[in-house]
Amino acid sequence: MPLKDRGKIKWQPAHFMPEHRAMLKKLEREQMAQNKPLIDEYELEEFENKIHFAIEFAYLLKVKVWREGFFREYKGRINRLDGISRKIYLQLESGDLEKINFDEIAGAEVED
Repeated sequence: MPLKDRGKIKWQPAHFMPEHRAMLKKLEREQMAQNKPLIDEYELEEFENKIHFAIEFAYLLKVKVWREGFFREYKGRINRLDGISRKIYLQLESGDLEKINFDEIAGAEVED
């Protein structure tokens, strides 16, 4: 009776343990992360003007946000602007309310 060998199958579980998989995901995420962009005072003033314009005329605002090394884009109407805590409350098209810190904004565009 010939011996039936499992070949590579017997070694696969060692490479796919949950801890190993989590470590690989974390490493990949760290490698893909980007540095926070430097925004000068003129760009910041331009973002503020666009935000105030979107509030005044109730236009949609497309905001590019940098969080934890990654850029995200949100699109919606500004629900509230809090100058004390430096946050924008953006009512997204999906109906969700997103809180965005002024320091996280990397770009802003007004859409008609």
